[in-house]
Amino acid sequence: MEIKVIIADDHSIVRMGLSSLIKQFNVQVVDEVGTCNELMQALKNDTYSHLVLDIILPDGNTLEIIENINNLYPKLSILIHSMQPIEVYGKILKKYQIHSYLYKGVSENEIKYHIESFIKSVPLAMSKVVDNEVNPFASLAVRELEVLHYLLNGYRTKEISTLLGLKMNTISTIKSVIFDKVKAESFTHLLQLAHAHQISY
Repeated sequence: MEIKVIIADDHSIVRMGLSSLIKQFNVQVVDEVGTCNELMQALKNDTYSHLVLDIILPDGNTLEIIENINNLYPKLSILIHSMQPIEVYGKILKKYQIHSYLYKGVSENEIKYHIESFIKSVPLAMSKVVDNEVNPFASLAVRELEVLHYLLNGYRTKEISTLLGLKMNTISTIKSVIFDKVKAESFTHLLQLAHAHQISY
């Protein structure tokens, strides 16, 4: 089977770097997209064997589309390449049968090793950032992380309900759960906690 890779990341320099690295492993086709919508369109128009995916893209949190991608393209191998802490997203991604997670902050050698292993379909444990402090965001469920993303970006309840196709009172309930779980006393405190625990948005 021909190896065809697509990279979904909102930073062109990251896409260029990953593309250059992947081509070192005799991969002829490496395409790039920068948004969730562009990714879904590309997957519809062509057949890929591998996807390197960031969690946060300009038009949403990719948790919103991963289940759909799995259902439509079950043979697609997915590597999550993100600045998001693995202790927050790792368990959720495993539920989607995604076991490859590479933190963007690791060394160049580790990035090369994980990318090569991913391309060659060598099983690897998720790359982990050592963190002795418990991350309060690790207790959030999938939908709560989706709502959190929009909250941190300044979206109001009505806007979030429209984007996620949920009722406003459902969004309000989820917001309350988020604040309770992470013990945030205000929106400003929530932002501070997100920064402290490396939750990018």
